[in-house]
Amino acid sequence: ESVYECGQYAVTQMAEPSRFSGFFKKFKTSIRLVAMTPEEQRTLDLFEAIESRPDINQRQLAEELGISLGLANAFLKTVLSKGWLRARKVTTRRWLYFLTPQGTLEKSRLTLNYLQRTLKSFRELRNQADQLLADLNTRDVQGIHLIGEEDFIDIIGLCLEHHQMRCLSKIIKPREEEGRLNHWIPDQFPKLKTSERFLITLFSDQEKLLKKLTAEGYQNQKHWVCMT
Repeated sequence: ESVYECGQYAVTQMAEPSRFSGFFKKFKTSIRLVAMTPEEQRTLDLFEAIESRPDINQRQLAEELGISLGLANAFLKTVLSKGWLRARKVTTRRWLYFLTPQGTLEKSRLTLNYLQRTLKSFRELRNQADQLLADLNTRDVQGIHLIGEEDFIDIIGLCLEHHQMRCLSKIIKPREEEGRLNHWIPDQFPKLKTSERFLITLFSDQEKLLKKLTAEGYQNQKHWVCMT
C-alpha cells in the first residue's frame, strides 16, 4: 500500500481489498456498550480487573471501572454479597480478592451472552454493508474512499471481495484514547472520479463531516453515501 498526506493526517492508499486479522476481537471491544448493559459491563470489567490484579485496592478499582470511589466501594460490596468474590485480609490496609466458583460461572455466563450479542450485531452490520455495496454496484461504482470509525470500515473491507469494487483509501477517525478527536477531519479529500464514492461509516461526528463535504461541493448520493 502507499500513503499520501490528507491535511495533517496520512491516508492509506489500498491497491487491493484486504482481510483484517484480529478484526473480531477489536469489533467486540468497540461495541461493548451496545452488546452489554452498564451493570453487566461493570461486573465483567470488575472480574477481569481482579483476576489480573488480586491485590487491587478500591481506588485503583474505581479508576479501572471509570466510576467514583464511593460507587466502587458499594459495587464491590454488592458483588461480595452475591458470593461471586471472596476477600482475604493480608495487612491492616491491604486485601486480596478472588473469584469464587459462583463468580467464575457468572463471568462465563456474561462472556458467553456478550459474545452471542456481539456476533448478532456484527452480522446485522455486515448485512447492511452488503446491501449498501450491492446498491453501489447497480450505479456502476467501481471504487470507494472509506471515511469513519476503524471497526466499521473493517466490516466494509470484509464485504468488498463479494462486490466488484475496490477500496481506494481510508480516512480513519481516531479512538477516544488516541486523542485528536477535534482535528481528525482532513483539510482536503481525495479527488473523485465519476465511478467513485465516499462511503461514510460514522456513528458520531457525522454532521461535522457532512458539513465539510457539502462546503467543498460534494453531494449526497452523487459523491457520498452513509452506512447508517
